[in-house]
Formats: sequence, C-alpha cells, structure tokens
Amino acid sequence: MTEPSVDVQEKLAQAVAMRTSEQANLMPSSPAPQLPKQAKEATVIAAASPNGAPTAGSGTAKYLLLDHFFGGNTGTFWAYDGSTWRAAGTSNPDEQGMAQVAFAANRVDIWWDANNAVTIVRSWKYL
Repeated sequence: MTEPSVDVQEKLAQAVAMRTSEQANLMPSSPAPQLPKQAKEATVIAAASPNGAPTAGSGTAKYLLLDHFFGGNTGTFWAYDGSTWRAAGTSNPDEQGMAQVAFAANRVDIWWDANNAVTIVRSWKYL
C-alpha cells in the first residue's frame, strides 16, 4: 500500500468542493483546473452494472475514503479509480456495513452514473 500522492489529494479536494457546491445547488464560478492525467489509466470493467442497469462508467478503485459527519446520520463514501474521485451519500447503516466490507476487501469495483455519483460498490476478498 502506498500513501495517496499530492495529485490524488488535490483531486479529492476539488471533488469535495464540487460535491459541496452541487449539494448547495450552487454552480461553481469556474470549472476546477484540470490537472495532468496520471500515466496509469483507470481499470475499466463492464459498461452495465451487475444488475444490468446502464451506467456512465465503471472501474476498480485505487483508494477509498469515508467522510463521517459527527452529530448527524449521514456521510460520504468516496472512491478513486485512478483518474477521478466519485462519491455516494451514506447513512449510518451503510457506513457500518458497506464501508467496512469495502475497506477489508482486496479489490473494490465501482459503477457510477452520468453525474459521477457512485451507484454500485462490489467488494472482492481473495482467499
């Protein structure tokens, strides 16, 4: 395991700012600056989700992160596929189960919609 690079952390900060802006129904005054792409492209998997629903994209997560908000019952689950941070809102039961399983997995595949919101998380555990 390696620590997230400065580039990965900057992309997370941009994604958090964009998500916060979207949740407040505000449009950012200008688009976030585009950082150079990393040499390694995201691992792309099936175009349809496991249940057959169409998706905008899918890939294998390189990093996972959970923002838990104390005093509330929601959080944000983040997944980075090697190019973009994508998020999904969570509730306490989600955080206690899904995130724990994903963090213990050897591999986590993600699917997202046209808004870059994570719609499905598939956690693999190699034995």
